[in-house]
Amino acid sequence: MIVMGGIIGSGIFINPYVVAQQVPSTTLILAAWTFGGLIALAGAFIYAELSSQTSVSGGQYVYLRDAFHP
Repeated sequence: MIVMGGIIGSGIFINPYVVAQQVPSTTLILAAWTFGGLIALAGAFIYAELSSQTSVSGGQYVYLRDAFHP
């Protein structure tokens, strides 16, 4: 767990406690984390789609350059 905390960051182990203090029901806690996970999954799908449309390296810079360059 210490290695995972160093890689991911310690916030992932503190956030469930904070959410549990603010939300009164266990069902709502799980729903909030599921909703957040779906938003993160949507972001991952967007980046996967963007990366499949270009063959050059550069990551986010390339996506923004292609979107806003005249």
